[in-house]
Amino acid sequence: WRKSRVRALETLKDALAAHFSRHSDESSLLIIMDDNFQLRSMRRDVYRSCQEILSTALPSSQTIIFFSTAYFSAPLEVCLQRNQQRSVKERIPADVMNRMALVMEPPDETKPYASFERFHTSIDNSYNSLDADTDIWNSEMLNRIDECLKKSVLSPILPKVELSLKEIAQLEQQRMRQREETLKCQIQRIDQLLRKLVGAVGRVEKKRSKKANEVRKSIMERIRKHDNAVNRSDDSIVQYFACSILGEEMKNDWYDVDNP
Repeated sequence: WRKSRVRALETLKDALAAHFSRHSDESSLLIIMDDNFQLRSMRRDVYRSCQEILSTALPSSQTIIFFSTAYFSAPLEVCLQRNQQRSVKERIPADVMNRMALVMEPPDETKPYASFERFHTSIDNSYNSLDADTDIWNSEMLNRIDECLKKSVLSPILPKVELSLKEIAQLEQQRMRQREETLKCQIQRIDQLLRKLVGAVGRVEKKRSKKANEVRKSIMERIRKHDNAVNRSDDSIVQYFACSILGEEMKNDWYDVDNP
């Protein structure tokens, strides 16, 4: 997915560069980036890509870019229910959705270095498509997005400005804090999962409880030691836990953690 995001940003910059170099001053272009963008840093990357284009584009009265965000939200249980209604091939693993819900960062211009999100609208997307007032909801949604776009037009993006060393250091500190918070949430989730597994083992076969808890501690030690291990799926963790309890060898899924 990281490579996909890089390609998406490159496509965005190519489209903007082509627009400003080939089209007349009277033309306009609307680009919609449709993605989860669960982290603020992901949305900031889009904003900065626009700034880069403005810094390199030829000066023109119409070399202008506006930026706004439409945030569609729905409770996790609603998302999980809708996911089950998809075809098997299109379903997203439930643990992936749970992890994303933990780290989701809604637009908030009051956060440090988040002023780029001042033009945003939040839309409750938990409605039932079978409801009789769907047309009303669609109309209200479009009106809110339209109003958000109109406000953004009043304050276009400014070209990218080189940051001072102090600002760069502050941004790096912020990124580190966000990364630590994300890791902490993921580690807590894995620990809760393992504790449930230990409890289940104890209820089925009490004599294995001590072994199960030792396995939990061993897995958590490896998780804390290797940052990339927190991205393991719940199924992978359960499989490793079970193999460790039963004394079976695990396939290469976890071997790579200790052998990057």
